[in-house]
Order: sequence, then C-alpha cells, then structure tokens
Amino acid sequence: MEQAVSDSEAPRRFNTVLITGFALAAVLLAVLGIYSVIAFSVASRVEEMAIRMALGSQRGGIVRLVLESGAKLAAVGCVLGLGGAAAASTVLRSMLFGVSPFDPLVLTLAAVGVLLLALAASALPAFRAASIDPVQALRG
Repeated sequence: MEQAVSDSEAPRRFNTVLITGFALAAVLLAVLGIYSVIAFSVASRVEEMAIRMALGSQRGGIVRLVLESGAKLAAVGCVLGLGGAAAASTVLRSMLFGVSPFDPLVLTLAAVGVLLLALAASALPAFRAASIDPVQALRG
C-alpha cells in the first residue's frame, strides 16, 4: 500500500523538487545580480563618494546611500515579481495545497525575504564604499 501511495505522489513530488530547485537558483541569481549592479555602481561613483566624505559626510551616510539604492532595486523587483505571481496564478493553483495563490501572508513574506536578501547583497559594496580614502580616490 505504501508503494502504491508513493507511486501516485511521485509526479507531484518531482514537480515540487524541480520548482524548488529553480526557485533557489532564481534567488541566487537575483542576489548575485543585485550585488553586481550595486558593486558596479559603487565602483563608478568612487569620486562622488570621496567628495561627499571630503565635505564631511559620515561613513554611515555613505552606507545608507548605497543600501537605499539596493532597496530601490529590490522594491522594483518585488512589484514586478508580485505582478508575475498574479499572472501565473492559474498555473500555481494546481500545485498549491491548502494555500491560495494570492495568500497575503505568503506574498508578504516573499517580498520581505527578497528585500532582506537585497539589503544583504548591498551590504558588502556599501561597506567598501564607506572605507574609501577620500584623498587617494580624488588623486586617482
């Protein structure tokens, strides 16, 4: 009997594992993409940040500036992702058990998770930007 139940659930289990794998790959690519864009932005704005620091800006202000740009990217991504989830709700409905495709708790947790991951991806470039030596950056 256990074999019969296992055989009947195998396609669903396979779909779940496959979708989970693709979701994890998508999250990893999103985090790496946000990190890359923020790191490139920081590298191209070194002189601006050096001038800000030379004029008296604190390192915390530079970190906040970089983190805000990462948060803006993540917010746009969340809005687009929620729109995509709404568009794909008919496909998702057949794969969900006990949860609506428009469950506000799940959608909110997903959006907050993406925002937190984006802030974490932006943290390293932000701290690098805050550690810039203004004199050397302006000489370069």
